[in-house]
Formats: sequence, structure tokens, C-alpha cells
Amino acid sequence: MKTMPSETPSPTQQLFAAINGHWITQVIGTVARLGIADLLVGGPRDSDSLAAELGVHPGALFRLMRGGITAGLFTSPSERTFALTPMGEGLRSDIPGSLRAVAIMQSDKSHWLPWGLLSEAVRTGRAPVQAALGSDIWEHFARHPDEGEHFARAMGNLSGLVASELTHHIDFSPFARVADIGGSHGDLLSQVLRAHPSCRGILFDLPRVTEGAKTALESRGLASRVEVVAGSFFEPGIPAADAYLLKHILHDWEDDASLNILRRLHEAAPSGARLFVLEMVIPDNRTPDPTHLMDLNMLVLADGRERTRDEFQALFTATSWKVERMIPTRSGASIIETVKA
Repeated sequence: MKTMPSETPSPTQQLFAAINGHWITQVIGTVARLGIADLLVGGPRDSDSLAAELGVHPGALFRLMRGGITAGLFTSPSERTFALTPMGEGLRSDIPGSLRAVAIMQSDKSHWLPWGLLSEAVRTGRAPVQAALGSDIWEHFARHPDEGEHFARAMGNLSGLVASELTHHIDFSPFARVADIGGSHGDLLSQVLRAHPSCRGILFDLPRVTEGAKTALESRGLASRVEVVAGSFFEPGIPAADAYLLKHILHDWEDDASLNILRRLHEAAPSGARLFVLEMVIPDNRTPDPTHLMDLNMLVLADGRERTRDEFQALFTATSWKVERMIPTRSGASIIETVKA
């Protein structure tokens, strides 16, 4: 299966590489989990010194980092010495747009094991999470708080990619109170508040999530501007606000549950309140697009789905939210701006 550097891979070679894509996922996830990118910020280092610092097997770490060259994370300026590539920089924990937590989450059991049962999901039309994990994914996170923390941080990573687009396209200054529903540790809300000093925030999520959110908000210096409220968006108790954020929530659920969430929001919202939904929108069923793979991810993990423009429109119409515009962004998510009708 070897290819000369100047040759274009054959279809068979391309297929072989795609089949073994799970190797790359685990290489990237392990590099992220060990924090190697942070240790290479100062420049190239030899793998033996890194192994000593990390407390891992030196020969195995060398082999991992050599695999990381093929994964696009490292270059090797000299024997057994490695440096970050621009792509590898994305695994640093201290940069805007970091994907380190996403890499850890995608290689954790919570995401990794259910994908091994994709064929079962296709056969039944239902998520195989119970068979893979022994519970639904949310219960799994409750039983394994380390993986739940990776998930929360990954959602924060993704929020960073979306937040700059949201604040670029939407002026939140007319809204005194902005509520982030299911907002995890408040990464998206924090960026909105930084961009609009006149706004105050409400962070609404499950009790086990909001405890960690309080610490995160304090570290950002925003605790005094945010009211943290624990609750479920399936039940009464969502606080009143002038604007609501709902990022990557509806895709976790089938239509009945999504309609329930939107109705609960409509009940809580004052007249004229705005709801900004941030979700991928499937543009075309016939051409390649990342949303098609994310749609499978939601089938596998949560009995959820990505939706087309018309499918979103149907959800909002059924729950009396008037869609004013849908704005595609460079983050991959679209901003769907609605108002309480």
C-alpha cells in the first residue's frame, strides 16, 4: 500500500486510508490527552525528554509522535526530535479556537464506543448508546464525570468557534438580559457579554453542569454579571429574558423533544423576545457536506438529527416562533434568528 511521494494515491489507497481513519482519531486524541502540544510551544524537543516529563514509556511515546507526523501534527527536524505543525498548534490548551477538548471527547468511550455500533443504529433507526455504554449518554457523563468534563470543555471549544461569528452578525446591545439555555460552562454567553458590556447574562443548565459553570465564570471575571440557574429545558422554570441562545441543543433530540424545548422557551419568553438558534443546517442531500456526517453522529449518540432549512422552519412554525433570518457562518453553524410571535 506504499505510494511514492510524487504519486497521486489510487482509489484503493484512498479507501484504505479512509478505512483506517480511526487510527488517526486515536493518535490525535492521545496527543491531546497527554498535553504534548503545550510542551512543544517553546520549540522542538526530543521524545525521550518529553517521555520523562510525562511519565510515559519513551519508546511508545516516540512511536506515537512518529505516527503524529502522518496525522499532520508534527514535523521531525532531527532524529527523535519533534516540532508542532500549524495543525498541531490547534491542540494547545491556551489558544483561541483550541480543539484539544474536542479531540479528547471524540476519542473517549462516550463517543468512541457507540460509533462501533453504527450498523445497529442503521438497522433499527435508534441510537445504540445503551448497548455500548449501559445508559444514555447523559447518564454516562453523570457516572463518569471526567468524560462529562471533557464533553463540557469540548462544547466550550466549539462555542469559541461560533461565538465570534455570532457577535459579528448580531448586535446584542438592545437586550438587557441574554439567557444561554443549556449553555454548559457559559463559553458562548461569556463572549457575548464581553462584546456587549451593557448586557447581563443568565446561564441555564442541569444542576451537575452549573456547579462547574460558576467556577468558570469566576475565572473569566464575569460571575457578577451572570445569574446561574439550574433546571431542565423540558420543564417549567426557564427564566425570562430579552434574548435566548440555544446552541447545538435541538440536534440532540428528535422532533417531539425539540418541539417540547421550543414550547417551554415560548412559555417563558416575554412578548417580542428573540431566540437565536445555532445549529448546522443541511444544505443539500446530494453533495458532500460535513453536516451529513454530523447527522450520523447524532443518530449514533443521542437519537438526534441535523435538519434542513425546511425542517427547522416546521419546528418553529409549530411552536409559534417566527423565523426572521438564517445566517450561514464560517464556523459551520448557522444563526437562526426568531422572535416570539
